[in-house]
Amino acid sequence: MKRLPPLNALKAFSVAARQGSFTLAGEELHVTQGAISRQIKQLETALGLPLFLRVHQAVELTDAGRELAESLQRLFAEMEVAVNKAAGKHRRQVLAVNVPPTFATRWLAPRLSDFRNRYPHIDLSVTTDRIGSMRETRALDCLIVFDSQAWPKVTCEPVLHERHVMVSSPVLWKKGQPPALPRATLLHVLDGGQRLPVWEQWIAQHGPRELDAKPGLTFSTLDQAISAAIAGAGVVVVDEAMVVRELQSGELLRHNALQVEGPFGYWFVVPTRQSPVPERVTDFKNWLLAQASGIDALKSTGH
Repeated sequence: MKRLPPLNALKAFSVAARQGSFTLAGEELHVTQGAISRQIKQLETALGLPLFLRVHQAVELTDAGRELAESLQRLFAEMEVAVNKAAGKHRRQVLAVNVPPTFATRWLAPRLSDFRNRYPHIDLSVTTDRIGSMRETRALDCLIVFDSQAWPKVTCEPVLHERHVMVSSPVLWKKGQPPALPRATLLHVLDGGQRLPVWEQWIAQHGPRELDAKPGLTFSTLDQAISAAIAGAGVVVVDEAMVVRELQSGELLRHNALQVEGPFGYWFVVPTRQSPVPERVTDFKNWLLAQASGIDALKSTGH
């Protein structure tokens, strides 16, 4: 295979052809006019044909020179795009994401070291503000929302679906038996100022029918209710994905193998104004979905 001419000579020729002047080419490349002339002479010798016609004090491209110049300008432009793209993958980027408070502390935070290892060039900026409309997402790249259905008119994909289980601290257990519900303190969670009917849904499916779901302690976030349960304040029906570590460590114990599906879940949302979707957003979404699939697999194996 015939060796390519030196890259410096090709670049000098390309700039000289575009500028129509060895002097201007030298100024652009920060070298002397003589250096440009020598580089082009070296290229002409390597190719065995003239690329410029020297006319008085000016230069004109030959037909071969014009054809080579057009090809090189396309190639150098493609090289610049490729180099910028490669550099962009490792340039520091900020990804602004908003997530529900409990999802942030109980599910996302324990996994962020893995995201950091995989994408060290992406700096996550995580907020937990309550988002009521798409107008409030202007400063965000993406968000996780807690809802019973996908949001309309946006890119929206399911991440996790709720699977409620009944848990309490082992300090409430006696002789290996969970606390009796009629005498236990029930822990509740507010959403938008209204108490979530999680206990009512549990009783409707699994009973006991005579249990009054209204009394108990109510908290503004699920994270607070979980912390209270760990401290032995009462019994809580909670999304299993939010207490995986506590169940593994024994800080919380399941009362039984029963569960209640949904109706809520966590959805990945990208504002419609972003087209095409930035690569950092796609990377974060794919990582989230992989993590969620791993948790589901972990629970299905019973580990």
